[in-house]
Amino acid sequence: MASPLPNVLQLGLAAILLCACAIAPEQREVVVSADKLSELLARRISVDRKLLDVFRVRTGKPTVVLDPHTQRLRVDLDLTLAHPFSSRPLNGRAGISGGLAFDAATRTVMLTEPRVERLDIDAVPSALREPISRLGAALGAELLDEYPLVTLEPKHLMAHGQEYRVLGFDIVPEGLKVMLRARQ
Repeated sequence: MASPLPNVLQLGLAAILLCACAIAPEQREVVVSADKLSELLARRISVDRKLLDVFRVRTGKPTVVLDPHTQRLRVDLDLTLAHPFSSRPLNGRAGISGGLAFDAATRTVMLTEPRVERLDIDAVPSALREPISRLGAALGAELLDEYPLVTLEPKHLMAHGQEYRVLGFDIVPEGLKVMLRARQ
């Protein structure tokens, strides 16, 4: 007949292991892939507005490009520019990069300090070259400044009864990494 003591020790050890597993880690990470970011932007970045009192700008097909070296995230998107000088719109692509910030009130990671990295418009008439170059600067500020990229869900900011706060961001090849630290 086996002694009941080993069973009690096994149960005690199992309880200790369960408690250790339930302790929330000091730091956590949430990684959102470039594909997921592109998908989220495609749902929300349908823009149709007037810029510089001349152009009607429509955007589409956003693609997120991650640049770990500069720690900037770039959004490449299709552009259609309607203007009063022709019945045919101008088509092209723009690449707008930005840094990242977190708005705690809305739990949102936002694109900040947008900068137009590329503005390629097909067959630009000479009369429109100067206004289109000004459009580039307005485009980033108007379209993507403080643009919400990802809203963190409550499950990201709370685990095992521990509340977390955003510590920072890292652009990695796998995606946008949001680093979280347990609140003290």
